[in-house]
Amino acid sequence: DARRFIMYQKVAIENSPLQAHSSTLMFSPACSLIKGCFKHEEPKWITIQPAMRDEWSVYSQTLEGHSSVVNSVAFSRVSTRLASASFDDTVNIWDAS
Repeated sequence: DARRFIMYQKVAIENSPLQAHSSTLMFSPACSLIKGCFKHEEPKWITIQPAMRDEWSVYSQTLEGHSSVVNSVAFSRVSTRLASASFDDTVNIWDAS
């Protein structure tokens, strides 16, 4: 659960580390163990909260950046990079970590 929490909230943690604690808890699934452990630390002044799923998504990360369907994905030999090709005639290279 902690790994999913970090992977799901990675952008918020990297961009706004000072606000990450309260905002990431609020935008985590209702049945998250992390959310349950720290629920008492959510800000009381936020009265309307978003409707969240009960469980984590089956996807730990989504590759975004293509404007059409991705038709091919391949890892490098040492699995440090990932290449995705799309019908939009682009190839994106990703850091697998």
